[in-house]
Amino acid sequence: MRHKRLKLSAVLLLVLGLTGLQAQTMYVKQSSGTQTSYTLSSIQKMTFPSGSVTVQKTDNSTGVYDLSGLRYLNFIDISTSIADQPMQLGNAKFITYPNPVTDVLNVDITDISSEVTISILSLEGKVLQTHKNKGTNTVILNLSQLPQGIYLCRYSNALEIKTVKIIKQ
Repeated sequence: MRHKRLKLSAVLLLVLGLTGLQAQTMYVKQSSGTQTSYTLSSIQKMTFPSGSVTVQKTDNSTGVYDLSGLRYLNFIDISTSIADQPMQLGNAKFITYPNPVTDVLNVDITDISSEVTISILSLEGKVLQTHKNKGTNTVILNLSQLPQGIYLCRYSNALEIKTVKIIKQ
């Protein structure tokens, strides 16, 4: 069952990643901490035979990874030690950290002059948490009740909506 869920997650990430225009590289991170990167233009095909993933490159070299030994497949190089860069929102900045998060997510908002809403959403778009904020620059969200996975953190005010991906470990 775990292999089927991991396989489905990998396929979903592949499909979502290939639809993004900025996706140029696929990162395969193993549980051991080893990370391998593949430029998308060099990948000929990916297959998922019996509990593993095989990446065949255009030069016919292959990488084979046991699904139970994978931490993630992603199209963004996720670093656990570097905070996200600020997202510019007109005169405001929207910074979320740490990402990946274990229990507590900090959301820094600067130059806010109106009421804002910070929401945590599932990938299906279901709102899991909402926090309204006016006047404070830091919102602390407790995510300990959420299972491990990928979520969206959405900032919205009267003029705009911005969303960043959050990974819950």
